[in-house]
Amino acid sequence: MTDRKTAPQADPTISSSRTSNTGSLRADAHDMPWVVSRLLNGESDLHTDLAQRYPNQPLMSLFSTHQIGGRLPRAQAVLSVQDGSASLTFEIDVSTRALMCTFTLYSMLSLQFDLASLNDGDRTQWLDHISQRPERPLILWSKNRWRSDYLVWSRRQHFTNLYAFSPLHIEAAARLTSDVMNRLMMWLAESWGVTREQATAQEAAPAPAAESPLSAW
Repeated sequence: MTDRKTAPQADPTISSSRTSNTGSLRADAHDMPWVVSRLLNGESDLHTDLAQRYPNQPLMSLFSTHQIGGRLPRAQAVLSVQDGSASLTFEIDVSTRALMCTFTLYSMLSLQFDLASLNDGDRTQWLDHISQRPERPLILWSKNRWRSDYLVWSRRQHFTNLYAFSPLHIEAAARLTSDVMNRLMMWLAESWGVTREQATAQEAAPAPAAESPLSAW
């Protein structure tokens, strides 16, 4: 299938309505990964670039949810391919809402990406943007930016490509059907339980002092 070409656009999660830190990001670009640089500058078609980098992503077409644990419960969503050879697990700590994403191949090899540093504003901002069905890549990350694990979601009309990146130079990729992506978004919103009032309060709160200029949106 040939992807429909769209004009390059920067990711709206890179800057915020409160402060514009594009200059800060550029000033801190000495260790900026290629993926983030492309999104920041709106260069070329990152969807096509990443798809070519990972041309045979397994298609996650099955979706199931589970509640695991007793005293320390966790909500779990498992996405998998038809033959069970590959799966993608999202696990949320019910008490902290910390997210763990695990890519598993043939029940032998797993790669885990820890998004525990997300706050309510990070979660709600991403859900708001991705729910608008933008056909451009969006990042799910915290104020740590690329210095902690993050996910790049590249949504199209009939599927979504999901790419996970770690500062430890670990990467993973998978493709989700539209139905699975929609069900995952609903599950994430329900499991995170973030309201618009909470997100507004989070954005209005003063930004904590930090060594890096990336602490501000």
